Amino acid sequence: MAHKEIAMIKLNGLLDDELELISRQVADAFYDYPYPAESRGLRAFLPERDQMLTYINGIVRAGYRGGLLYATSEKREGYLMMTSSKGDTIRFPDGIRMILAMKTALGGWKKQIEFTRAFLRNGGTFELRMRKGKRDYVKVDLLAVRAEYQKQGFMKRMLEFAFDQARERGVPVILETDDQDKCERYMHYGMKVDRSREVAAGMQVYDLIWEGNR
Repeated sequence: MAHKEIAMIKLNGLLDDELELISRQVADAFYDYPYPAESRGLRAFLPERDQMLTYINGIVRAGYRGGLLYATSEKREGYLMMTSSKGDTIRFPDGIRMILAMKTALGGWKKQIEFTRAFLRNGGTFELRMRKGKRDYVKVDLLAVRAEYQKQGFMKRMLEFAFDQARERGVPVILETDDQDKCERYMHYGMKVDRSREVAAGMQVYDLIWEGNR
């Protein structure tokens, strides 16, 4: 049976207030996520909703300007941002803007350095390890389903879109998540845990990989 490719909409031509709305929808999905008592996820670094919004806004805008941001449909039930080791990257000026937004969200350069160092502990990020190993990949940088559309199959649809892109290139998909329940759902859709690492008190990161192309 032929493989059926999943359709997504690449976002373009948006007004500033539309980007602000998308950023708020994504930030709310992360901030309102029901983490277990022993885990705070990104809220370990971004305890206030406005901080989360500033942080996500920087990522969303950088991804949008680089043509890396997708929505599930015109209703925008969910959002996906992907980069890759070849060609699909955040442009340098947008990367600088994103870093500045993160610095503001985290509360200054000192906090930004602490944040960066935390994610480089225990061997560094998954992406960094893939680069050191000279392995090509597609990376899911952001995946969020709006609260009113959760548990309706949109997470699966976005993952399958990422898998399609990787399948065409003959490379794996990688992503990092900050919650065990999220990790288990990704595993349900075919991903495997490469490793887990504690980056801060109350924040465990799970590195996942899909190698269905093999």
